[in-house]
Amino acid sequence: MSQWYYSKLGIMQGPVPETELLQMICSGEIDGANLVWKEGMPDWLPLSRVPELLGQTQSNTPVARTDMADVLDKPELSFPVRQPVGSVPLPQPLAYQGNYIAPIIPTYMWQSVVATVVGLPFCCALAFPLGIVAIVFAAKVEGLRVQGDILGATTASNNAKTWMIISFAITGLSLVMGVISIVQTAVFGP
Repeated sequence: MSQWYYSKLGIMQGPVPETELLQMICSGEIDGANLVWKEGMPDWLPLSRVPELLGQTQSNTPVARTDMADVLDKPELSFPVRQPVGSVPLPQPLAYQGNYIAPIIPTYMWQSVVATVVGLPFCCALAFPLGIVAIVFAAKVEGLRVQGDILGATTASNNAKTWMIISFAITGLSLVMGVISIVQTAVFGP
């Protein structure tokens, strides 16, 4: 049997077995304006919009669809009621509480930009495009993290780091080779 949550005076109650919820509906303890939720539902809904519960009630309580249609048609009523900023929102079941904080995943954006810009003046034909690849991966990280794709964001972060390091290494290698060439020319002549 399903476990249900319901709101009463803006406070989450439950979980309660479906039979107990049906008894509360029949007794009039809760009506069609009360919000209900159970695991598997995408969001809280007014009881009047949950046909699986309404179809099981046997009495003529205020939950009946004909009675609730009048309530729902009134423009001054809206479900759920939005509270002003700074107030305490309607508590959600554990699966929907907003206390999950996605991990911070480094983007390596500024490092990738530096690797690209530093590679440009040294005429590193390979370092510059690899720096661009690092920037592209770095740009994907935050969007994927916000969408909840933690694995994709971590992969993009690791790719940005890898290509940024390769770009820096090629630039550094080109710089060292240039210095060696200048020293060789100075010591041994042209």
